[in-house]
Amino acid sequence: MTDPKGPYGPPPDAPSPAAPAHSEGVATYERPLPQSQLVQSLTGSFFLVSLKRAFRLAITPTEVLVAERRALAASAAHVTEPEQQAFLAWRRSVLLIVAIFFVPLTAMRVIETFEGPPVPAGARAVMLIPAFAEGLFCLAAFLMLGLWTQWKKQRRILLIAWVIYFLAPFVVYLYPFQEAFDYKRLSGAKEVLAQINITAKKKYMHTAVGMFFGIKALLVLAPKVISLMPGLIRAAIVSKLLFPGTSGPGFLLTLAAPLYALFAYVIILMPYQITASVYFVAGLFGVMFAQVFIALSGRQLTAPLMHDEARERIFRYWLAYILILVCSAGVMLAGVHDFVTKYNFTAVSVITTILSFAANVLVLTLIGTDTIIANMHRVAERRKLDEQQRHLREESEAKLRRFCE
Repeated sequence: MTDPKGPYGPPPDAPSPAAPAHSEGVATYERPLPQSQLVQSLTGSFFLVSLKRAFRLAITPTEVLVAERRALAASAAHVTEPEQQAFLAWRRSVLLIVAIFFVPLTAMRVIETFEGPPVPAGARAVMLIPAFAEGLFCLAAFLMLGLWTQWKKQRRILLIAWVIYFLAPFVVYLYPFQEAFDYKRLSGAKEVLAQINITAKKKYMHTAVGMFFGIKALLVLAPKVISLMPGLIRAAIVSKLLFPGTSGPGFLLTLAAPLYALFAYVIILMPYQITASVYFVAGLFGVMFAQVFIALSGRQLTAPLMHDEARERIFRYWLAYILILVCSAGVMLAGVHDFVTKYNFTAVSVITTILSFAANVLVLTLIGTDTIIANMHRVAERRKLDEQQRHLREESEAKLRRFCE
């Protein structure tokens, strides 16, 4: 029997506790303020709960806390499905861990900007833009914890903040850093090149400095680009778990995984050519095999499924996929060590890159899931409105069947 004082709520099929009637001398149930939800989200006990939740694909309805059920009953009474309540509680935990990740990430990005050889003031100011964007997203993530029950409003604000954060470094590296140096006085340029053990004659200094910032751009942008696909793959799987009767997430998984393999190949190719480490090749083949595996598995998720069947298939495929990726990453670490050692990258740069990748995957899972759900809803609504165009859809489907026979 469930302890009413325990941290978890009643069974999913149990009715929600009704608010006490208004009567004189009896305290009425008041809707929790967003600020109180924010404070509750920042407690140490909830942080420990969130650590257990955030890196999973979903939580069960029985894991929803009593306080979360009360908050949902007060602020999101239309969300009555136990799985959907569990999804919102899971999102809350993911958002908290993401917000906490971004605190050291922002601080280390600032340290990284001022670390190393001196660069001109204008270039330094431009290099600070990603740190400001990360700080802005961190602030938005913490503030949105207070609106975790209001999915529609929260997801829009988070999406805007994420777009700013994601695009900031891409805008920064449109700045021609090699033009910022005074090549008549070579001290600054020489110190920059010394950081990666490169020396160049005066006439080649301009090109060498550009190469340095090109490598630096790779370290900053690669985690963002390569985390897009695993984040999107996780988002598709979470969406299928939440709405197992839909086909869209399965098709998205089938398309995203091969693109991830291509992205990984292009990005890993550069450090491999610099170091000639066979560990990169072995790890790369492992990553590509994992994507082929999950793409083929995704075909099994394109059909509408019952919830239990979808859950069983997904977790079976996901476990094998993660095992392949972990083994591949372990092999590739040796190659990464060679690359980092060869070019004297600082510990701050390495930690920032790893933390950035982990944070980006979690953020993309959150943002991607929200976007997939919103678009599935939009498509469903449009199908209702476009009944007069049903004959066009049926005609296209008939042509497709004949073509594929």
